[in-house]
Amino acid sequence: MNINTIINIVLAAILVICAWQGYKKGIIMGIIEVLVIILSLYGAQLLTDTYSYEVIPVLKPFVSGYMEAQIDDTAYTAFGYEKDPLTGQYNVSQSLADLLAERPEMAEPIALQSYQALGLYDDMARTLTERTMTYAQENNASLTSSIVTISCQTVTWYGGFLLAFIILYAVLSVIVNLPNLSFKIPYVGVVNDIGGAAIGVFAGLLFCSILVWACQFAGLLLSEQTLRGTGLAAYLMDRNLLANYITL
Repeated sequence: MNINTIINIVLAAILVICAWQGYKKGIIMGIIEVLVIILSLYGAQLLTDTYSYEVIPVLKPFVSGYMEAQIDDTAYTAFGYEKDPLTGQYNVSQSLADLLAERPEMAEPIALQSYQALGLYDDMARTLTERTMTYAQENNASLTSSIVTISCQTVTWYGGFLLAFIILYAVLSVIVNLPNLSFKIPYVGVVNDIGGAAIGVFAGLLFCSILVWACQFAGLLLSEQTLRGTGLAAYLMDRNLLANYITL
C-alpha cells in the first residue's frame, strides 16, 4: 500500500465518520458542529494574531543557527560555488552580502529556494518570499536576517494556530455536548437523517481542509507532489476552502 492510498483512506475515513456522526445527530446538531469548527478557526486566528509574536524572541536563537546554514548552502549553490569535499566548506572569498550587492536580482530566487528547501509547498514558499523581500526593503535588513525573521514569524503563527484550534474545538465541543441534548426536527426523520449526514460531510470537508492546509508546512515529510497525487487532497488544495477563515 503506497502513501497516496493511505492518504485517500485517511481522508475518506474522516468524511465517513463525520457523515455517520451527522446522521446520528441530525440537522440542528450538525449545524452546531459546523459552527463550532468555524468559531474555533476564527478564535484560533484571533489568539494567534494577538500572542504569537511574543514567542518570536525566544524561538529566534534556535531557528537562526539552522536557517543561516541552510541559506548559505542555497545561496552559494545558486551562485555556482561547490563545497570542498575535504573541508565541507564553500571555496568562496566573498560574503553572501557582498555577492548579493553585486547581483541583487539573486536575492528573491535564493529566498524562494531556501523556503522550498525547508519543505514548504510552492504557494507558501512564494508567499513567504514576497514577505521577505518586503521586510528586507522596509527594514533595510540583510537577506539572511529577513528570512530568519519571517521564518520565526511563520513557525510561531503556524504552531500557535494549530494548538489554539485544537484547544478551542475541544472546549467548545465539550460545552455544546455537556447537556447531552439531541435536537431533531419532529415528524421528518428522513430529512433529519439525510440532512444531518450531508452537513456531516461538510464538517468532514472542513477537517480534511485543515489537515491538507497543515501539510503545506511539512514538505520534508510529505511532498506536495505526493499530496497532489491523491484525488480529494488535490481537490482541497486547488479549492482552498479555508481561504475565508485562515489568513497567515
